[in-house]
Amino acid sequence: MAIRFSYPVRVMSPVVTTVDDALELRKEIEALERAWHGPDNTAEKATSKINSAVLTVTRNGKSDFQDRQVYLYVDGELWGKVRYGRPVTREIPPGHHKVRAFNTLFSHTIEIDAVPGEHVKLRCTNGLGKGGWIMMVIWQVAALRVTLERE
Repeated sequence: MAIRFSYPVRVMSPVVTTVDDALELRKEIEALERAWHGPDNTAEKATSKINSAVLTVTRNGKSDFQDRQVYLYVDGELWGKVRYGRPVTREIPPGHHKVRAFNTLFSHTIEIDAVPGEHVKLRCTNGLGKGGWIMMVIWQVAALRVTLERE
């Protein structure tokens, strides 16, 4: 049984026959790397002529407990769970916003101001508070505190 495609399919071959094929393949790889890694100047605040802003919440700190879920609310609307190592990114309207992280025991809320075209980045950490290890050893209870901070 033969499989037929209604659109042209390019089969990637590990064998490159000409210099032109090699250059074309290199350009495709560079384009894929740029799309995967994003723009080069991500440390700077990027502003453009867009009428919206972008909010990214990451959770990848070394002191993070990594197991307990953290729910993310923006202006009272549930955005979903922030999982360890998986950032949550969405567009937001410019202006003042309240971002709340809630781990079903503690919550932390911060207020941000976003300008049009800005990429606001927040770091979420869900870890043991002061005396957390002592509580874990004595009472076998881990009280994880959630925090949000702007990068």
